[in-house]
Amino acid sequence: MEKRLFHTIDGLRGLAAAAVVLLHMGMIFPHAWYPPGAYLAVDLFFGLSGFVLAEAYAARLEAGLPISAFLRERVLRLWPLYTLGLSIGAAATTVKVLCHHAPVSALFSFPLALVYFPWSGSQGELYPLNLPAWSLFYELLVNTLMAATWRRLSNQALAGLIGCCALGLVAAAWITGSLNAGFTWGGAPIAVARVGFSFFLGILLWRARLRPIGFSAWVPMTILVVGLVADMAPVPHGAADLLAVFLLFPLIIWLSGSVQPSGPSLPVFKALGAASYAVYTVHEPILQCIASVINKGFGISLATIPLWDCVAMLIGLFLLSLRLNALDLTVRHHLRRLVRPLPSSGPILAAPSYRPSSDRPG
Repeated sequence: MEKRLFHTIDGLRGLAAAAVVLLHMGMIFPHAWYPPGAYLAVDLFFGLSGFVLAEAYAARLEAGLPISAFLRERVLRLWPLYTLGLSIGAAATTVKVLCHHAPVSALFSFPLALVYFPWSGSQGELYPLNLPAWSLFYELLVNTLMAATWRRLSNQALAGLIGCCALGLVAAAWITGSLNAGFTWGGAPIAVARVGFSFFLGILLWRARLRPIGFSAWVPMTILVVGLVADMAPVPHGAADLLAVFLLFPLIIWLSGSVQPSGPSLPVFKALGAASYAVYTVHEPILQCIASVINKGFGISLATIPLWDCVAMLIGLFLLSLRLNALDLTVRHHLRRLVRPLPSSGPILAAPSYRPSSDRPG
C-alpha cells in the first residue's frame, strides 16, 4: 500500500489547538480573545483522528492485530505528554494545598488519572487537574471500539453509528442549546455523541480514498478559521454548532485529505502539527500556574492583563510545545524498548505511513 502523508492535517491540528488554548485563556484572563466556536475544535480533532487512525492501523487490524497490542501502542503514543500535563496540574494544586488555597481532596484524582480513570471535581469535571484530558479519555474509548469491531465495521455499520450519534447531537443541541459539553459526568451522553459522530465519519471519509485536488492547503485552514470565528448570531446557537459539525468539519476533513502544503508552507504546517498535541495537553495547567503567580504571587488583578500579553503567552506555549514534542519522541523511543513491539507480517504491515506528529488527538 502506498504511503500517504497528510501534512494539511498537521496544520489543522495546530490551528484547532490554538483555538482551544485561546478558549481556556479567555476563561482565566478577562481581556483574552477567543473564537466563539473554539470548543468545537474538539469535534474536528475527533474527526481527524478517525481519518488518521484508519490510515495508520487498517491493514494491521484486518491482518489480526490484537486489541491489546493496539491499545499498548495508543497508550504509549499518548501517555508521556498526557502525564506531563497532569503532573503540572498536580504540582500547581499541591502548592495551593500547602498555601491553604485548596483542600487536600483536590489531589485525590491524581493516582487514578495517571491510568486514565476519570474522577469528579468540584464542578463534576472528569479531570480536575487538567480539564482538556476529558477528550483523551473518550478518544481511547472510541479507539478501543474501532479496534474491537474493525472486521465488522462495514460502511453500512459506520453509517448506522454516525446516524445514531447524529440524532444524539440534534437532541443535545435542542435540549441544551449547545454542543459545549463532555468535560463533566453530566455531559457524558453528549460526549459520546460528539466523539462517535466525528470519529466514525472520519473513518468513512478515509475509506473514500480521496484523490488530490489542485488548490492550496491554506483553503481548509481558512475555512476552519472562518468557521470558528464567524458570529452566527441570527442562527440559534445549537443550530450553528450542528451546521459546523455536520457540514463544515466534514468538508474540512475531506479537503485536508485531498490537498498538501508545499514550498515555504510545508515547514509551517509541520511545526503546527508537531506542537499541537503538546500544547493541548499542557496549556491549561500552565495557564493556571501563570495566573496564580500573577494574582497570588504579585497581587496583580488578572483583569489588568492586556490582550497582547495573552498573545505572547500563546506564542510562548507553542514554542515550548515544539521542545516538548522533541522530548516526547525521545521518551517514547525508550518506552518502546521496554515493551514488545507490534507484530508485523510483511511490507503491508510496516510502520504507519502517517507522520507521528499527527497520529493522535488534540
